[in-house]
Amino acid sequence: MRAVVLGASGDMGRELVPALIGRGVDVVPAHRATGVDAYTGTGLDAAFAGADVVVDSLSVTTQSAGRARDFFGVAARNVVAAADRAGIERIVCLSIINAAHPSVNAKFGYYQGKAVQESVYRELAGDRITMVWSAQWFELAQRLMSQMRLGPVAVVPHMMSQPCAAADAAQVLADAVTTPGGDIQVAGPETMDLCNLARRIAERDGAPRWVIGINYGGPTIRRGGLLPTGDVITTPTTAQAWLDAAT
Repeated sequence: MRAVVLGASGDMGRELVPALIGRGVDVVPAHRATGVDAYTGTGLDAAFAGADVVVDSLSVTTQSAGRARDFFGVAARNVVAAADRAGIERIVCLSIINAAHPSVNAKFGYYQGKAVQESVYRELAGDRITMVWSAQWFELAQRLMSQMRLGPVAVVPHMMSQPCAAADAAQVLADAVTTPGGDIQVAGPETMDLCNLARRIAERDGAPRWVIGINYGGPTIRRGGLLPTGDVITTPTTAQAWLDAAT
């Protein structure tokens, strides 16, 4: 099997590529440094040549709804068009649990972009698309804390979630790539506020001194709108195990 991983240099891509290689998959890492830009379409045809499956693990650093919708929508359309030209029958897209629900994404621009991405793939790829919806990763709490920090103070949004380790989510995503099936939800073993996880990270690291929770993204995100419903694959790593492994 030959798999193209779009966004191979990102947080998930860096975990997914070795996970697929470990399963004997011939992996084509596709990102700007390898000459592939899904948003402009540059390099897609060359990367997709001879591939059996494409994995979309693309991301963009923005909270602008307009920018997110444009990026994910344009990239998805380009991916489907290139897959059509290459005769690729399977596309696996990494998304976020419930991000496409209007009550969840109404005040969260990035999630609006993911909603557009899902809609484009459903419209243009039909039954060739497999969605893998992941909960937030433990690593997100760390990133949010570093992005919104001023000296000894960091602010982190309250987000009720069932977070998992990115490495665990990558294993589930790799399974979806190598074993065709239906859409999948993947989440961690515990429900928690991501802000509280950030505080535990700060306590472990000794900084920042204060982590302040803020209301951002709307009430649905704070009240469980990001939690999975129905069938879900539960990953093994607890927050404490992840914290301990990083020390």
